[in-house]
Amino acid sequence: MKMSFLIVSLLCCSILTRAQQSQILNDNQGKPVMQQGYTDVEGSPYLNANWFPGVVNLAGGKAVTAKIKYDLVKDELLFQSPRDSMALAFVTPVKSFSFGVFGVDETSLVPLVFSNGYASIDDQTTASFYQVIADGKVKLLKRYRKVIHSDQAFNSATTTKSFVMRDAVYYLIKDGKIEKFKTSQKTVLAALNDKADKLQTFIKTNKIDFKSDKDLAGLFTYYNSIE
Repeated sequence: MKMSFLIVSLLCCSILTRAQQSQILNDNQGKPVMQQGYTDVEGSPYLNANWFPGVVNLAGGKAVTAKIKYDLVKDELLFQSPRDSMALAFVTPVKSFSFGVFGVDETSLVPLVFSNGYASIDDQTTASFYQVIADGKVKLLKRYRKVIHSDQAFNSATTTKSFVMRDAVYYLIKDGKIEKFKTSQKTVLAALNDKADKLQTFIKTNKIDFKSDKDLAGLFTYYNSIE
């Protein structure tokens, strides 16, 4: 879809610009990560188990580049020490971060942009990270979470622990209020009813798939552009 391609292109250009303006992270900006709770747990607690280059925006407005990965159990961003490859947590609070070079099964949207600072809801606080599907006057966010699941087979004394991805949850922010949101055509048109006619035309013309984050990004970005 032309609109979705345009949205992705703009996001990629934005990330590239931030990367060019950012500084390289050093070890003094991190602290060692204690992960004893992950001993003997199968799988990975991360959105992606590998380190990938990203851009991180810190409190105070500073932007840095580093190899990063996102812990979905602790809701914590880590970076790889450029000196000894050790996993480090950020000393300065992270406000947002982005990966521009890989995708994950849980979303069709690339690049991946995450941010916090939103109102508390459910188990989340203002420090909780969400994937930003669409930004603007109306925002669409997506929340990921992994948990450690324990399983004991029948007649066995052995307990197996594994990391399990919970179903992602969408949230809508409109008029300064955040609420849990189901991404169907009916709920989207009801939430954005002031431009429903134009949205219906856009949906039909672009064959919007409401299970596709890329399509949802295009739809919400279009809505936010309507005067």
